[in-house]
Amino acid sequence: MVDPSTLFQKPADEEARLACLPACDILGIEPETEYDHLTKFAADLFNAQICLVWLVGRDEVWMKAHWGLDEDRGVRDASFCTHTILTADPLIVLDATLDERFRDNPNVVGGLAVRFYASAPIINKAGVKLGALCIIDRVPRPSFSDGQRRLLVQLATMVSERLDARREARTDVAIGSFAQTTGLAIITADAGGIITFWNDAARIMFGYARSEAVGRQLEMIMPERFRKAHRSGLVRLGNGGASALAGKSVEVTALHREGREFPIELSVAAWSGSTGMEFGAHIQDISARRAREADLHHFARHDGLTGLLNRGGFRACVEDCLQAHGSASVLVLDLDCFKSVNDTLGHAVGDALLQTIAVRMTTCVEGEGVLGRIGGDEFALLVSCRSDLIAARATAQRLLEAFSEPFEIAGHDLQIGTSIGIAIAPLHAGDSDELLVRADLALLRAKGAGGRTFKVFDAGMANQLAARRAFKDEMRQAYLDGQWALFYQPQVRLSDGKLIGAEALLRWRHPTRGLLLPAAFMPVLETHLLAYEVGCWVIDEACRQLVEWRAQGLCIDRVGINLFAAQVRAGTLETVIGAALERHALQPCDLELEITETIVLGHDDGVLEPLRKLHNMGIGIAFDDFGTGFASLSTLKGFPLSRLKIDRSFVEDICSEPHSIAIVRAVSAMGQSLGLNVIAEGIETLEQADMVATLGCNEGQGYLYGRPYDGVSFPAFVIASSWTKLPQPKDISRQQRAG
Repeated sequence: MVDPSTLFQKPADEEARLACLPACDILGIEPETEYDHLTKFAADLFNAQICLVWLVGRDEVWMKAHWGLDEDRGVRDASFCTHTILTADPLIVLDATLDERFRDNPNVVGGLAVRFYASAPIINKAGVKLGALCIIDRVPRPSFSDGQRRLLVQLATMVSERLDARREARTDVAIGSFAQTTGLAIITADAGGIITFWNDAARIMFGYARSEAVGRQLEMIMPERFRKAHRSGLVRLGNGGASALAGKSVEVTALHREGREFPIELSVAAWSGSTGMEFGAHIQDISARRAREADLHHFARHDGLTGLLNRGGFRACVEDCLQAHGSASVLVLDLDCFKSVNDTLGHAVGDALLQTIAVRMTTCVEGEGVLGRIGGDEFALLVSCRSDLIAARATAQRLLEAFSEPFEIAGHDLQIGTSIGIAIAPLHAGDSDELLVRADLALLRAKGAGGRTFKVFDAGMANQLAARRAFKDEMRQAYLDGQWALFYQPQVRLSDGKLIGAEALLRWRHPTRGLLLPAAFMPVLETHLLAYEVGCWVIDEACRQLVEWRAQGLCIDRVGINLFAAQVRAGTLETVIGAALERHALQPCDLELEITETIVLGHDDGVLEPLRKLHNMGIGIAFDDFGTGFASLSTLKGFPLSRLKIDRSFVEDICSEPHSIAIVRAVSAMGQSLGLNVIAEGIETLEQADMVATLGCNEGQGYLYGRPYDGVSFPAFVIASSWTKLPQPKDISRQQRAG
């Protein structure tokens, strides 16, 4: 609880501060129009209903400038800015009705109805806090970024400089000192599009000196194809219309003096000046950011070791081929005896062998198709967008011959063969997943025949598909008999090892095969009609278990739940989650829903709207296995997320693989810039934990902190563990890691 005696503190230098106000000849004077321009500019930049400049006296506050409010003074004790002048930092109140300092304030419960408030102190050259520049909304906001805080402080600095100088000038002069020192390009123009202000950062960014830019048309920095739209916007402004870009941050293409185009991000504000409508923009060159995004997009779609397409990238190519032509021929290759190379010569030699094989295969099929590495020692080839079995057989035979020559790696002549499975569409399957399944079945037949050969999918292999269907029937019985179980893996904060949550992981207590890990059943369950029912059970069981733990005294912030695509498609997720929370008396922040890129990209915005509503309620949304797909960047831009989960494949070799380091660093930086927490999965050693923390991850999960435990064993494990002194890593088998 907040101590009421601390609500109306005064600065330590209060008397000196009050003595400074009369000397500045500003206390109690009427608002001045020139400052009102600045508040309008700030209101547009932050898309706020009200922007004010307040000066704080002994008992009252005076309005120096205003936008959206006509009152000119108020009582000091009721003013938010009384709190602002206590420190040099901005005061941010996302929802005043939830803040104990302000929820009973007359400006909150009264007619002004303040919900959101952000302010920065106005500090003169002597370091004295004279008042505050504040923005106000009558609706709460979910966040206020570090960049917005810095811009608010810079605008307050502009007011401070203006008050110190006490000179009358136009608004562009008022922001001049800020504009010339910031790294952002600042440009203003009149309603005719004539540039009126051009700072030094604009000179560096666009290549024009101030003398060359001021007085010329703004469209000189726009590519020709965008100029017509720009002129239409100017006509609309001249006729009293609103700017389509005002108050928004957008990414567009700009034109340098040398003729090259480059991407920029700009925010625009418009106001009525002495010469009519005027507008200004602050601009940032985002070329470096776009380059990083392109690199990350490439890494997400391609295999880091060989440079070939990864499974997601290859599958996307097959889908594109089927959508465009309705036909395709796919070869799936698996290396014979590759494991023995890793076991006897080490992974470095094994990696070098995979790279050499990729080069030889690329040379062998150059111009005939698309090659990918879709597994550890598994490759795939999209031969053509035609159902040409003869051509597919010929390519398979040529690949087998290419493997007949040994591979010279690190002084070793390695004789590695390959087995190949072939499937073609639409003869064998009509979609990419089924086509790859049938190619895999043909591959298994080739390996069963002794390897170093190829097989084409045939009707006999369909029996294996029948077994798959039987497995689906067993899943239905598992649901009826209560064979599903949840195991929980701890999630910790890397800075101090504190337990912050647990991820609920599905297990199957099979009556004859024992406890099955997700790898054994999840690919089938995800396509089963039962997926929705199992997903709803997982939600309810995880909530029930969390309540039980807390009743036992276990302190845990949240439990993470993996969603099935079927739950999102059903459109009832908001109702199901809400009912579970109410049934178990939990808060939205007690749950975190984990989604994959496949779920998000497989549905349109309307279907995904329930997830957005759940996020607005306060439920966490985590992006699982981030970095393994090929379109995650667009998802980050338009989807409400609270956490990114870096896939274990980038963590397992983080201490030695530059590509993994680059990806983890890039994902962490993007997460931080978007205000998202970043958690690394699969941490097994202290060295991995130190590395991902150094690269910017906030949280961690993996066998270093604990394996998955059932609901009964989890509290005992937590109590027995030291969360501030991390355990020494243990040897973890491949089978355990698969869970």
